[in-house]
Amino acid sequence: MKLEVRNVSVSSLVTSSVPLVVFALAVLGGAVTFFVVDNPQLAPMTVGQRLLSVGLYALLYVVITTAALVFAAFVYNVLTGVMGLRGITLDIEELHHD
Repeated sequence: MKLEVRNVSVSSLVTSSVPLVVFALAVLGGAVTFFVVDNPQLAPMTVGQRLLSVGLYALLYVVITTAALVFAAFVYNVLTGVMGLRGITLDIEELHHD
């Protein structure tokens, strides 16, 4: 069965698990940036300052990434809904349970 995605709900992007997944990845990236990588500029920072930096980095990363996703969904909705361009086509196979 072929389905075409004509509209992406912006609220579903914000209220789904997507920001939580981005937050988890941002925490990992912040931990690598502030704890693993040897940066001479970060040498005077205490452990508490590094933890605070990881948290602020993760929060800012989530806000910027979610805003980019919302903008991309808005542009996609305009191009498919208003201008009438084709959307993403998904080829879904039905499963039969025995």
